[in-house]
Amino acid sequence: MSDAGAVHLTHPERELWPGITKQDLAEYWRVMAPRALPGLADRPLALVRCPDGIDGQHFFQKHGHKGLAPQLHEGEADGQPYLALHDADGLIACVQMAAIELHAWGATEADPLHPDRLVFDLDPGEGVDFSEIVAAALEVRQRLKRLGLESFCRTTGGKGLHVVAPLRPQAGWDRVKPFAQAFARAMEADSPERFVSTVPKARRRGRILVDWLRNGLGATAVASYAPRARPGAGVATPLAWREVTPKLDPATFHLRSVPDRVARQKRDPWDGFAETDQVLPEGGD
Repeated sequence: MSDAGAVHLTHPERELWPGITKQDLAEYWRVMAPRALPGLADRPLALVRCPDGIDGQHFFQKHGHKGLAPQLHEGEADGQPYLALHDADGLIACVQMAAIELHAWGATEADPLHPDRLVFDLDPGEGVDFSEIVAAALEVRQRLKRLGLESFCRTTGGKGLHVVAPLRPQAGWDRVKPFAQAFARAMEADSPERFVSTVPKARRRGRILVDWLRNGLGATAVASYAPRARPGAGVATPLAWREVTPKLDPATFHLRSVPDRVARQKRDPWDGFAETDQVLPEGGD
């Protein structure tokens, strides 16, 4: 057994990705905890567990279970179950249970019924070049700005980008979700050759899904700095808007590279996120 903070890792040598072990993931989280915890601590979570690594079975977990580590706890808001953690030891407890992906609600445990962020997930259909995703993210930014909302961008650890707008936790999910849907539908109406706002894959070939469904009670989006249970160990990585250009390559942000990237940064690319005080406007278009 290996001691990682207050949590004991069993089988630290077990590979979660080819060439990347539980111990490696624990060390990643120890280094990254100061940057990652603001988007993870005391926030309802769903975990993607991969007990046999990324090539084995994956399953979402939102409920507690017998023997749940004391560094994690379960909760419920309006009938929606979740797990949560407080600190870096909670991150290591996730590693111990082979929870690779950490997906967060758009609200805190302190006020789970009033979201403090709006998330648009730009998900490419078959045949969409990443430069088109970049252009879509910049368009979402401009549309939000016209509505009075500043926003921030991150990679998803996969093929898409998230555009995230902080919110004062004032409007409930019953207002935020319809706003997000109307926003996505307006993008589709204006550029039907580029965007879709509904999920069926048959309609998505050559287009970008503006996924607004992250903005409902119990819905989640992968958290900043969380790795993905996919080949390459990509990490959902916050970006400065100046980085969101056609040259952006999301594959460069992975478990091995992101700690070095953060160590080199003079300022957090999402500097000001927590201080951005803005409310949901009326209407979504």
